[in-house]
Amino acid sequence: MENLPLVKAKWSQHRDRLKPIIDKIGLKASEPELYTNIDKACSNEQAFLFLVHDGFFILRPRYQRQITYMDLVVGYSEGVNAMVKYLPVLISLAKQGEAQFLRFYSVRKGFDKVALRYGWFKRGYHRQYTIWQYKL
Repeated sequence: MENLPLVKAKWSQHRDRLKPIIDKIGLKASEPELYTNIDKACSNEQAFLFLVHDGFFILRPRYQRQITYMDLVVGYSEGVNAMVKYLPVLISLAKQGEAQFLRFYSVRKGFDKVALRYGWFKRGYHRQYTIWQYKL
């Protein structure tokens, strides 16, 4: 695994720059309130922004029914093979938070091939989203 620079960043310093990107992701996912929800969660330190050299991701620790897990709220990379490149970093962060699994929701059909290949499995569906989970 290559050593990827990862920075936990203050949301307030990057929110304006990231808004157009998150709005575009929300539009593609038919989730027009995505930025508003992320802004609220990050501003209240319920979710956290991590910067990488070619993008960012937002993680939200969750605790439900005595299980700790980590939601990948948004992941964005201008590069290629982001899942391959950043999965080890996400796993490491989730383990530091004592999560039992990682989870993300996606409308992208392309994840069906890629996610399965790298250890993710379909946990179910919610509205138009596939729920992907990675057991730690």
